[in-house]
Amino acid sequence: MARGAFVLTLFVLSASGLSAQTIPVGMPVFDEGMRIAQLRGLYDANVSFTIRPLQPSRLKKPVDFLNAADTLFSGDSTFSSAQPLLRRKIAYVKGTGWTSEQVNRIEEANFRLELLPVVLHTRYNMHHPYGWSDGPMVPAKGLQQYVSTGFFMKAGMLEMQLMPEFVYAQNKAFQNPPARPRDIDMPERMGQEAYQRIFPGQSFVRLQLGPVSAGYSTENIWYGPGLKNSIILTNNAPGFHHFSLMTNRPLKTPVGTFEGHMAAGRLHRSGFKWPLRYEAGTWPPIAGDVTPDTVNGTSAYAYTNTMAITWQPKWLPGLFLGASRAVQAKGDPSNLWDYFKILYYRDIKKELLGQPGVTNPFNRNQIISVFFRYLFLKSNADIWFEVGREDFWYDIQDLLTRTTYSTAYNVGFRKLYPLTTSSHWVEVSAEYTKIQAPFGNFARASLGGYSFYTHSTKFGWTHYGQVLGAGIGPGSNMLTFGLRHGKGYRTFGLHFERVAYNEDLFYTALPYLRLGSGSNPFFVDVSKHFVDWGFLLSHQNAFGKLMAGIQLHILKTYNFQWNYDPNGQPDPFRFPGINPWSVNGELSLMYRL
Repeated sequence: MARGAFVLTLFVLSASGLSAQTIPVGMPVFDEGMRIAQLRGLYDANVSFTIRPLQPSRLKKPVDFLNAADTLFSGDSTFSSAQPLLRRKIAYVKGTGWTSEQVNRIEEANFRLELLPVVLHTRYNMHHPYGWSDGPMVPAKGLQQYVSTGFFMKAGMLEMQLMPEFVYAQNKAFQNPPARPRDIDMPERMGQEAYQRIFPGQSFVRLQLGPVSAGYSTENIWYGPGLKNSIILTNNAPGFHHFSLMTNRPLKTPVGTFEGHMAAGRLHRSGFKWPLRYEAGTWPPIAGDVTPDTVNGTSAYAYTNTMAITWQPKWLPGLFLGASRAVQAKGDPSNLWDYFKILYYRDIKKELLGQPGVTNPFNRNQIISVFFRYLFLKSNADIWFEVGREDFWYDIQDLLTRTTYSTAYNVGFRKLYPLTTSSHWVEVSAEYTKIQAPFGNFARASLGGYSFYTHSTKFGWTHYGQVLGAGIGPGSNMLTFGLRHGKGYRTFGLHFERVAYNEDLFYTALPYLRLGSGSNPFFVDVSKHFVDWGFLLSHQNAFGKLMAGIQLHILKTYNFQWNYDPNGQPDPFRFPGINPWSVNGELSLMYRL
C-alpha cells in the first residue's frame, strides 16, 4: 500500500516530465507557439491549424510542448529538455527501494497522472470593455482576473482532464449604448454588480480509438484559419458542454490528409435582460440598464451541432481546404430521428414557416463557412481566407443573384524572416475581419434585415451572453497588422488595431443620426461611426518554469456608443463625439508544475 501511494506521488511530482494530451485553445505561449514553430519548420507541416484544440502528443512524431519546450522555442536557454527531467524523476526513486526499471514498467502500463500548469490572466480596461477570444472572461470595465489549473489522467484508452476556470470582474459602470442588436443574447455588460463565476473550463473525458477520439467535453473549439477572429467557432465565449468525435492527428489517405471534428451540445443564455433602445424624446439617447433575468436566468438553452473537415491534397502540400457548419435549434429535439433532421441538408423552401402542410418545429438556423490556409514552408509564411454565410439561399437563382447576401469573411497573412541565426526571427502579419452586413441585407423589405449571428432563433449564436464566433460581434469589422521579434520564448511586438463596432446598428437603429427625411438608412451623420483604434505593445519572457506576458494598449476612441459630446463645439465638418484616450493593460502568467 505504501509503495502504491508512493507511485501515485511519484507520478504527480514528475508530472513536468510527461506529456499532456491537449493544448487548449488560447493557452498562453503554446497555442500560438505551435503555429510559429510550424512556420519555422520545427513542427509537423501536415497540421492545418484550422481545427483546434490540438493533440500534439498524438502526432507521428510526438512532441511534449509543455515541458520539452526547447523543441518549440529553439535557442531559448531558459527551458529544460526532457532528458534532465527524466533523470530528475529517477532521482526521486533513490533510497525508496524502487528501481528505474520498475518505474519504466509502470509507464509501460500506460497510466499517467499529471498536474497541469497554473494559468493567471489579469486585464484592466480603463474606459470601456476591450478584448475578446478569451474564453469565460467577459466584456467589462475595470479589473478582471482569470485563474485555471487542474490535472490530466490517462489509463489505457481512457483520458480525463479536469481544468476548471474562475473569472472575477469588477464590472464598473460605463455609458450605456443608445440601442442594442435585436434577436441576440449579447449584453454589453454583465449586469450592474461585480461578476464572478466558475466554469468547467478545458475539461474532458474521452476514449482514444486509434486515429480518432470520442468523448464528452467543455473545451473551447476553434474552426477556421484566423488568428484574432474566425467566423463560426472561437474561444471568445466559455466552452459549452458537448459530445464530440474528432481526429487525433492528420489522417493520411491516397488523396491527401484529412482532419475532422464534430460536436453536439447545449448553449445557455446569459441570465440577463435589457431594453433594446432608448426612450423616444430623451437626450442623450441612452438605453436602460442590463439587469438579471430573475424569471429564466441561464436555464433557457439551445441545442447545437457543429462540424468541420479539412483536406490537404497530396498534389498540393501546404494547401488546406476546409468547410465548417453550425446548426442551432431552440430547446432539444423531441426524438432520435429529429437529431438527424438537424444534421442533414434540407431545401429551405421546406424549412419556411407558413407553408401548407409544412412545419419547422426546430426553428433551426445554420451558419456555414468555407476556408483555406496555404502554408509556404520554404518561405516561412502562410496566407488564409474564410467566408461564411448565414440564412441559406432560397434557391439557385437567389444564390446567383445575391451571392454576397448575409456573408462575412476573414483574410490574413503572416511571414517570418529568420535573422542571423535560426533562433532569431521577425514576424510581419495582418488580418482583416468583416462581419458587417453587405448592402443586400439592408435592401430587405424590413429595414436592415438582420446581422450575422442574430438570425432565426431569437437566441443568437452565443453562449452565456458571448458570441461563439468572431469576438468583435455582429456588424463589426477589425483590422490588425504589426511586427514582432522573437528569440526562443522571448518576443517583443508592436501592432496596430482598428475596430469599427456594429455598423449594422449604426445604419438601422439610431434614428437620431438620420439626416433629411430620415427614410434612407445610408443618409446619416457619417462622422459618428463608433471606432476604437490604437497601438498594442507586447512582450513575453520566461523565468525557469514561470512564463509571463504583458500587453499595453494605448487606445483612442471616436464617438463612443455613437454619442455626441454634450460639451462639444461644432466645426465646419462635424459636431464632435465622445472621443477619449485610454490605456488598457494585460498580464498573463503560467507556471508549469
